[in-house]
Amino acid sequence: MKVIILGGTGLLGADIIKACKKDYEITGLSSSDVDITDPDRVYNYIKTKKPEVVINSAAITDVDKCELEPDRAYSVNTMGPKNIAIACRDFKIKFIHISTDYVFNGKKGQPYTEFDEPDPVNIYGKTKLAGEQMIKEITNDFIILRTAWIFGEQRNHFVDYVVSCIKKGEEIIAVKDMVSSPTYSVDLAGMIKKLIPMKQAGLYHAANKGYCSRVQMVEEIMKIMKKQTKVKVVKQSQWERPAKRPVFSALRNYHLSLMDKDDMAGWRDSLKRYIKYKYES
Repeated sequence: MKVIILGGTGLLGADIIKACKKDYEITGLSSSDVDITDPDRVYNYIKTKKPEVVINSAAITDVDKCELEPDRAYSVNTMGPKNIAIACRDFKIKFIHISTDYVFNGKKGQPYTEFDEPDPVNIYGKTKLAGEQMIKEITNDFIILRTAWIFGEQRNHFVDYVVSCIKKGEEIIAVKDMVSSPTYSVDLAGMIKKLIPMKQAGLYHAANKGYCSRVQMVEEIMKIMKKQTKVKVVKQSQWERPAKRPVFSALRNYHLSLMDKDDMAGWRDSLKRYIKYKYES
């Protein structure tokens, strides 16, 4: 089976390639290979290559950048998926698209399922939700996969920031009113591999099980590393970032669990494996 990944050089895309390369003919593309905001480029590439599956993990995921550059955010996160969906529809190709927990407003107070109503509080969430809606309107053979707080080897993120501060003995700034489901890109890539041959289209949540605040995440990392450093606990209102974040956007993999397909590990286990792999191997 021929699979194309748009955003294939990114954090998640690189791990999808590693997970799938033994079983599928898989090609990872960067934005310089195929710019998803260029409808003709997307259409012609997919028409020429004729894959059975297209996976889109290309996006502007910098939440503050989206707030400051909304036109660019809508171009990539909304119009990009639209362009891919049109080509997938016309050539009868399965489309797997990665979305986010930030489509929710964070007011529920318990993990969101696929059946909860989205209500994003920032431009990033709004552009990702609009991308989901474009896909649903255009094609029938799709899987939209929402995930949360991805960490992995390919780029720096909050986990790496915390580990670096702990190693250097520097103060960590952690926000207490931001709660979600930390998700290891390797685990998510493994789930995506299992979904590639699945016949059921639809919307799914796929995140490591459980949830925590940024402060609890810091505490767990210090526990794993058996080392302490000073932590400055702040609220979002003190954090001074352009974009507001949902207070509680944890995900429950409810649709997958109803199909008996949810084998995602707990977030503590995934965090421990990542730190051991990257910093202790």
